[in-house]
Amino acid sequence: MMPLSTAILNHLLNQHPDARAELAAHAGRRVAVVLPPFTVSAVVTEEGWLAASEGEAEATVRVSAVAALLAQISAQAPAFDAVALDGDRLLARAWAGLLGRLRWQPADDLSRLVGDVAANRIERAFSGVIGLKGQIAWRLLESWLEHWREEQPILARSAEVEHFVQSVDTLRDDTERLAKRLALFRSQQSGR
Repeated sequence: MMPLSTAILNHLLNQHPDARAELAAHAGRRVAVVLPPFTVSAVVTEEGWLAASEGEAEATVRVSAVAALLAQISAQAPAFDAVALDGDRLLARAWAGLLGRLRWQPADDLSRLVGDVAANRIERAFSGVIGLKGQIAWRLLESWLEHWREEQPILARSAEVEHFVQSVDTLRDDTERLAKRLALFRSQQSGR
C-alpha cells in the first residue's frame, strides 16, 4: 500500500505532466524528501510516478516546514539556506528543482466537485482575498526573520551554524592532540 505522503506527491505530479516527464528520466532511482513531520522515500517509475521504496534513498532533499509553507503561500521558491541536499548531488539538485516547481492547483480538484466555471470563480475569489494577505504575511515574516538574523542576532543562518560546529570539532580534535602530546612529553620527562 502506498503511503499517504507519496500519494500526495503523485497527485501534485499528476497536475504537472512536464515535471513527471522530467522525473521519468530518473527511473529506478530512489529519492526522498524530508518535510517535517513527513518523510517520503520513493523510487521513480518509468512513467515519472513515485512508488514505495524499501531501500535507502540515493538523494534526499530536506526542507524546513516553515520555508515550505511560506513558499506555497507566496508562490516563490524556498530560501536557499532552508533546503539541504544529501546523497547524489546531481540527482538531489534535479529532485529539489522539481519539488520547487510543484504547486497545488486547487481549481483542478475543485472542478471535479463543482464544475470548471464554479471552480474558477471560487479560486479567483479566494486568491483575491488570501493572495494579498499571503503576500503581506510573507513580507512581514521575511522582515521579522531578517531583523532577528541581522539586527538582533538571535537566529542563525544554517551556514553560520555549520561553520560553528566545524570550528568546535576542529578545536576538540586539536585539544585531543595537545593532550596526547602532553602525555607523551610527561612520560618522556618521567623516564629520565
